Amino acid sequence: MTVHFSRGIPPLEAIPSLAIAELTGTILSTEPDRVFQYAPIGHHTGDRELRDQLGAFHSVDPDRIFVTNGSLQALDLLAAHLLKDAPSHLVLAEAPTYDRAVQIFERHGGRVSGVPLRHDGLDLDILRERLRTEVPAFVYVIPDFQNPSGVTTSEEKRRELVRLSAEFGFTILEDIPYRELRFDGTAPTLLGELADGVDGARVLTMGSLSKILSPGLRVGYVIAPPGVPRALAALAESTYLSPAPLLQTVAARAFESGLVRQNIEAVRKLLRPRHDAAVEAVRKVLGDVALCVPEGGYYISVHLPVRTTEEELLAAASAENIALTRGSAFYPADSAPPAGTVFLRLPFQSLGGEEFTAGVTGLAAVARQAG
Repeated sequence: MTVHFSRGIPPLEAIPSLAIAELTGTILSTEPDRVFQYAPIGHHTGDRELRDQLGAFHSVDPDRIFVTNGSLQALDLLAAHLLKDAPSHLVLAEAPTYDRAVQIFERHGGRVSGVPLRHDGLDLDILRERLRTEVPAFVYVIPDFQNPSGVTTSEEKRRELVRLSAEFGFTILEDIPYRELRFDGTAPTLLGELADGVDGARVLTMGSLSKILSPGLRVGYVIAPPGVPRALAALAESTYLSPAPLLQTVAARAFESGLVRQNIEAVRKLLRPRHDAAVEAVRKVLGDVALCVPEGGYYISVHLPVRTTEEELLAAASAENIALTRGSAFYPADSAPPAGTVFLRLPFQSLGGEEFTAGVTGLAAVARQAG
């Protein structure tokens, strides 16, 4: 049996499929004409009911919210919006960072450059040096249980990053798909909330229902300063004309009925023991090579010391039925894992403790043989 350390998708038991189906059935029986017609045209920022629910969930004005077909679409539209007329096309991102985000930014002409990620967030000393040389169009961060590392940015670093945004005049893109999946500790303040109290700071926050409700609904959203949602809506209309009214209505009713909050609690209870077992396995089998010990989310990451190439290690692991994602793909082109190591993202959300431990034990054996 193959141990899959290769993809961070929600386990089926984390998706309340029957409850979503019941909500959908009710909507189809009472509002079929509305949900099977185009959504309104003309700067449509998303289903009104859903934006109201998201506004209440995040304690923000619903008019600051733009709803998208998943968070990657939000990234795509934001990249187009921010890079089109920017004086600089430099984009700074954590190294490592979400590989698909890098691909999107580059597709829109961004020059993506990595800033080293430490156990508590971006290396701000290096960031300041970079800012003195060239101010980027934006800085992209995943501050809570980061994909791929699992790192959470500290409160202190969040406040300083927002202050730097105001001082140097760049935008921060804050991506929060895992924020609600906290198992321990207290959540640091959202960058977007911190920016509200700092003159000149600019933060755009992206969220998603994929990890807390259902990836199949394809609901993402942006929380932005006034004017930005309408600008994004104009870009969206020229791309896909209209979102899917049925899916946004289902998401709205999931909030209204309490299903979203109930499922968040259920997912936390489901994943907490998997997280604990994974942390214990990494410490026991691999030793002190973890980039961080996450308090939530989906991922533990390691920089594994090896004397072989990444390609050889991944091939050897595959031969032992261990599926891994190429860790170097999470690094922007101008950055890389520390010399003599291979970066490994180890998702734990879909694996029981025994399966995760078996995978890590096999991985350690492969690394020893390769060395």
